[in-house]
Amino acid sequence: MLEEILAYNKQFVKNKGYESYITNKYPDKKIAILSCMDTRLTALLPAALGIKNGDVKMIKNAGGVISHPFGSVIRSLLVAIFELGVEEIMVIAHSDCGACHMHSEEMLEKMKARGINPDYIDMMRFC
Repeated sequence: MLEEILAYNKQFVKNKGYESYITNKYPDKKIAILSCMDTRLTALLPAALGIKNGDVKMIKNAGGVISHPFGSVIRSLLVAIFELGVEEIMVIAHSDCGACHMHSEEMLEKMKARGINPDYIDMMRFC
């Protein structure tokens, strides 16, 4: 699959397909959106909100949550606000979110079953 994606990208660049997406780093609508990384939202969320490339800063993670006061989501929001001109923040959830049905103990067992050393995954207990 990776080879197929890279081949597509090579043609995309060769044909200058990126040109219609060119914008700057500042969000035109001055909004940051925190949302779930669910694949169903990849194209649906921008279409449902009428946003296009360059309009907003999108921050996505499993569940669209802020799990730590000094973590990557807060860091991204601070950069968006204080460096990139964001004035509003939207947190958008969705129905049937897989993150709502996760259990850390089950995930730990799946990781161990794939051969990950339990010493390396202790931090998952706090997720």
